[in-house]
Amino acid sequence: MCGIFGVWNFKGVNGHGLRKASTMLRHRGPDDEGFLLVREGVAMAFSGDETAAEDLEPLPEDLPTPNALLHRRLSILDLSPKGHQPMKHPHRDVHIVFNGEIYNYRELKERYQIEMTSNSDTELILRLYAKIGEEVFSKFRGMWGMAILDLEKNKLVLSRDRFGIKPLYYSEINGGLAFSSEVKPLLSLPGIDPEWERTKMLEFLVYGATTNPCETFFKDMEAVKPGHFLNFDLDSLEKTETQYYDLRSRINKSEYANGTFNEHFARSIQEHLVSDVEVGACLSGGLDSSLIVAEACGSVRQTFTCAFPDSDIDESGFAKELNAVCPSLNQHFNHPTARDFYDAFDDLITSQERPIGSASVFAQYSVMLSAAQNGVKVLLDGQGADEMLGGYYPFAGAYLLAILKTGNVKRFNREMKALKENFNPKMEMAMMRSLFYNLPKGLQVLARKKNRLGFDLIHPDYKKTASALSPPKRGASDFRELSIRSVTFGMLELLHYEDRNAMRFGIESRVPFLDHRLVEWALSQPADAKLKNGWTKHPIREALDKSGLPQLAWRRDKLGFVVPQGEWRKELMPQLEKKWKDLELDRVFDGAAIQNLLRNAIDSNAAQSEFWRIFGLLRWMEIFKVKLV
Repeated sequence: MCGIFGVWNFKGVNGHGLRKASTMLRHRGPDDEGFLLVREGVAMAFSGDETAAEDLEPLPEDLPTPNALLHRRLSILDLSPKGHQPMKHPHRDVHIVFNGEIYNYRELKERYQIEMTSNSDTELILRLYAKIGEEVFSKFRGMWGMAILDLEKNKLVLSRDRFGIKPLYYSEINGGLAFSSEVKPLLSLPGIDPEWERTKMLEFLVYGATTNPCETFFKDMEAVKPGHFLNFDLDSLEKTETQYYDLRSRINKSEYANGTFNEHFARSIQEHLVSDVEVGACLSGGLDSSLIVAEACGSVRQTFTCAFPDSDIDESGFAKELNAVCPSLNQHFNHPTARDFYDAFDDLITSQERPIGSASVFAQYSVMLSAAQNGVKVLLDGQGADEMLGGYYPFAGAYLLAILKTGNVKRFNREMKALKENFNPKMEMAMMRSLFYNLPKGLQVLARKKNRLGFDLIHPDYKKTASALSPPKRGASDFRELSIRSVTFGMLELLHYEDRNAMRFGIESRVPFLDHRLVEWALSQPADAKLKNGWTKHPIREALDKSGLPQLAWRRDKLGFVVPQGEWRKELMPQLEKKWKDLELDRVFDGAAIQNLLRNAIDSNAAQSEFWRIFGLLRWMEIFKVKLV
C-alpha cells in the first residue's frame, strides 16, 4: 500500500511543496520516495531523501513544479528498486503512481502475454493499460487508487476500485488540478482552504451522515467515486467521468451468482495472501475475522485482538478458540485504556481527517498499532461481511417485514421467534426501523430529532433549515435494497476508518470479503439463504462449523472491535470539559446545549456513540481550523 499525489497546471507549487506533501504521506509508504516532473512535455524523474534508487538527481527545493507526480511506497510485492514509482512504461510515454494491490496480476500477465522486468503489479497495470486502454480497470481484482499520466494521448486518468477500499481525492481550483491519497497534502496547496459547507454540517448533526457517500468534509475537494475513473485533458483539464462497475446491474446477471459461498471465499482468501512479506490478521473474535483466520490457517501466523478483561464486551476468549484449529498462531492481545484513547484522540482525528463515528474506531487504531510494533505490514480484516450477508440489526427487520407482506403468518411467527432466540430479542423494534424508511420525509426528520443528540445542539436560528433537510438514502425496508445501500454507502465510512487506521502505522489492510465475485454471489442470493432459522450470516456460520469451530459458529452475541465508551466518557470527563470549554464554536451551534451534553448522563450505547461523534466533529474543526461557509 502506498501514498500518491499529483498536480497539473497548479500555480505556486515548487520542489519544496512537493517534498512537504511527500512528508505528509510518509506514513503510507516509508520504504521509498519518488518524484516525476513534466516540463514542456518532457517527463523527468527525481529522488527525495528516502528514495531507494541511487541513479536519480535530487529534487531541487526551488524548482517550479506545476505538473508533477509523487509516490510514497510501502513495499509488499517485489521489494527491489524495480518497483519504484512513479513508474514509466519502458517503450511508451506513459507513467503511473499506484496505491493498492491487484491480486490477479499474474493471471493477467499470462492471459495477455505481458513481458515484465519485475514482479510488481504496478508494472502489469502500466503495460496492460498500454495494450488495452481504459478497459484495464474492469479486468482487475483488488483494491486501488491510481493515476495514469498518458502523455501520448495528452490525458491524466484517475481510477478507484469497485467498492472504494482505497481512497483517492482531487480538487479543481484556480484552473489547476491536484489529487492525493489523503486530504492533508491537498490542504497544504496554495488556494485551498479548510472550509466546509454549513448545510452539510447541519446534515451531519441531524443524521450522523451526509447525503453524498463520497463526502470529504472539505469544500472544493471530492473523492473519485468507487467503480469510476476520470479522464482529464491535459490542456483544458476538461473532465469526463466513466463508471466501469455498477453493483446493482450485476446482481442476478453476474457469472458469479452460482457456486457456493465456500468456493468463492476460499478463492478470495488465496488471492489475498499473495505477498512478498508476512501476512497477519485482525481477529476480533467475531464470525467474520474468525473465518478468515481459519481459512488462512498455515499462512497467517500472527493475529491481533483488542481485549478488555473482566468486561462484558471482551471477545478475547472467542479469539483464543482459533488455537483449536490453528495451533501455530501467535496471538497478540492489546488492552487500550481511557487514557490511551485520550492521549491518541487528536492523532486519531488527524489521521482520519474527519469526525469519527464512535469511540470504537480507536479499537481498530490500537490493533493496527500493535501489528506495526510486531513487524507485520499486511493484515487481513473482515470488513464487508455484514453488509453483503445481512449481519446488521436492520436486516432482520427487513427480512421479517418481507415475510409479513406475503401473508404467511405461520412462517412469520416462526422466524420472529427464532430471531429473538438466536439474534436479538427486540425484533419488533427492528421491524419499526425498517418501516421508518417508508415514512414521509417530514416524519423521518421528526423521528431523527427525537433519537439523535445532534439536533438539540443546533442554534435556534438554524433549526428551521435543519428540519428541511432530506434524509440521506442510507437504509431501506427491502432486504436487497438495504444490502446494496449498505455496500455502496454505509460501508464507505467503515472502509475510510480501515484505511486511515492501517496506513497511520504503515500497514496494508486487505478485505477478502470484498472480492467483487463474492459480493455479487452474496447479493444474488435470496434473503433466506443468509438469515436461516434465526441465525444471521448463515453461510459464514456453516463454514465455521465445518472448520471445527462450532462454539464460534453458533454464538449469539455480536460485538466486533468495540470499546467501553460510556465508562471512558465518565473517566475522562475532567479532561474533556477543559478541552470543550476552550473551543471556539461557530454560530451554527448552541453553546449552552453543548455544555449540557458534556455534563449530563447518557444511558444508551447509541447515544454514547453520538457523543463521541459530536466531540470528534468539534475536535476535527479545531485541529484542521475548519471554517463553515
